[in-house]
Parts: sequence; structure tokens; C-alpha cells
Amino acid sequence: MKPSDNKLIIVTYKPGQRLRRRIFFGLSCVAIAVTGFWSGYSRESAMFAHEREEMVRIRAEKEALQQELYELRGQNESMRQELVVLDRGRAVDEVAQRGALETIQKLENSVRQLREDVTFYKRIMAPSSNTKGLTIQKLELGNSAREKKYTYKLVLTQMTDNKRYIEGVVAVNLIGERNGEAEVLPLRDVSADVQELGIKFRFRYFQEISGEITLPDDFKPVKVQVVAQASGKNASSIEQSFDWSI
Repeated sequence: MKPSDNKLIIVTYKPGQRLRRRIFFGLSCVAIAVTGFWSGYSRESAMFAHEREEMVRIRAEKEALQQELYELRGQNESMRQELVVLDRGRAVDEVAQRGALETIQKLENSVRQLREDVTFYKRIMAPSSNTKGLTIQKLELGNSAREKKYTYKLVLTQMTDNKRYIEGVVAVNLIGERNGEAEVLPLRDVSADVQELGIKFRFRYFQEISGEITLPDDFKPVKVQVVAQASGKNASSIEQSFDWSI
């Protein structure tokens, strides 16, 4: 290096300039930091505000849905109660209708029975010239309340001078099949109410004989034979067969 290449530079000495630079640099850094923080805070605040608004909206929708669900449950309960009332009303109507039909049927049966009774009494009190003396008026068979048992009702009448009593015996036989062969069973063999072959009777106008029949398991009835025998002054005999019909 040559001595002539060396240059002397003279700088004015300012004692506070370096300090001011440091302060300016520090303030600049603080300003940048504050600006960055405020910018981030503003963005976060905006984001939080949006989230808060969204949460408020969701909460409001939830409350509205809960209110709608509550109302729907109330409507459902009300409709269910109305359905129960309608079902009960329909059941009551059906019961009432069945009761009315049963009452009508009973009344019709009563009227029919009364007509039959009136005809029956007329025939007894004013018999025709063709029907005189002891008569087998009717035989009715029916189901019993107990299994494999049947009821019977036999009515005998007197179609002559009813001032005198008529008496005698009546025999009832069940005609049917057992194991493919014909068989006749007297009433005393199938009814605990009858002890003799003939049932005694004594009456002026009519007499009803009734009881219960218990059929053997292997016996199939086909007909019922009734033979009535009057004794004494008005002695007569009459026989009649009835189909086994319940």
C-alpha cells in the first residue's frame, strides 16, 4: 500500500445520534409488533364474533326445534287420546248394537213362543173334531250346559172333556246305531231322571215331562220314539216318532 492511497475522513461527532437511532429502531419494532398484534387480534375478534353469531343462531334453531317437538308431542298425545275415545265409542256402539240385536232376537223369540202357546192353549180348550183324547203335542231336544249331554221336553195333552183327569204311562226310546248296528236305548238307560221304563202322567189339560240325556260315546241317535198309554175309562194308546234334531 502506498502512503498516497490513505485518505483521512473527518466526521462530525454528534453525541445523541446513536441513541436516537436505537430509540427509533426500538419504537419501530414496537410499532410493528403492535400492528401485527392488533391485526391478528382484529382477525381473531372477527372470527370469534362470527362463531358467536353462529352459536347464537344454532342455539336459536335448537330452541325452535325443541319448541316444535314439544308442540308435536302435545298434538300426538291429543290425537292418541281422541283415537282412544273413538275406539271406546266404537266399542260401546258395537256392544250397544249387539245388545239391541240380542234384545230384538229375544223379543222375537218371546213373541213366537207366545203365539205357539196361544195356539197350544186354543187346541186344548177347543179341540177340533179330528183330534180327540190323549195327544203327544211336541218333543224338543236341546244342548245341555254340560258336555255330551242333551235336554229333552215332552208335552202331552188331552183333547177331550177336560173336566176329567187322564192318567197312564209314557215310554221314550232312542233309536240309533252303535258300531254299525241298529240299537234301541230306553230313556232310563240314558237319563238319571228316569228309573222305570214308563214315566207316569196325570193331568187335565197338559203335562210337561223334561230331563237330561247322556248319550254313550259310540251311540249315534237317529230318531226318538214316544209311546203314551192312557188307562181307565179313557184308555187309549198313541205312538209317534221324532227325528233326532237339536
